[in-house]
Amino acid sequence: MDHPAASDEPRLVSYWESLRRNEAQHRELLESWLRRHGEDPDVDVPARADLTAAALDPDATGRHPLAAAAGARGRAGDFAALSADYDFEDEAVVIYGHFAYQAEDRELMELFKELARSESGHRNGLRRVIRSLQETATPVVLFCPLCGWELDFGPVPSEGAEVKCRMCPGRFALHLDEGGDWTLQRLAP
Repeated sequence: MDHPAASDEPRLVSYWESLRRNEAQHRELLESWLRRHGEDPDVDVPARADLTAAALDPDATGRHPLAAAAGARGRAGDFAALSADYDFEDEAVVIYGHFAYQAEDRELMELFKELARSESGHRNGLRRVIRSLQETATPVVLFCPLCGWELDFGPVPSEGAEVKCRMCPGRFALHLDEGGDWTLQRLAP
């Protein structure tokens, strides 16, 4: 998950960093199990088309929480990334659950169950983040491009809304770009 650097939304950067760290821990757990059982985790294994959520659980499709990005004005890029992450986590829940069911080794079965529970938590967290960003009461907060502090434009800013950074002399106007994302225009001090 490389989204934090692409987002200007402080809450998302923080949440995605937390997910990235947690996913790294999952990888370490799996690699550790492989090493303890004489396997090399660095050996590439060909992907199998039959190990997708749709192949393993065809009834699991159609649960996506982003049917419409209502209330998501100015956050198109973040919603696209959240959508992709939700799909990834949803698929991971199904696949880890399948692996747990198929595992003959009790330790491996428990590991896959734990990973499925964790991915389910990620999926639920992403659903909550998606819903919170769709609420009209959620303020538009972006990083100051000069000092990195948070610039709060309030919950329903208008195009061209202006704010002065509380930490540096930067002044900015809020604009909606062609892609549907909020951008900042630096104003003269």
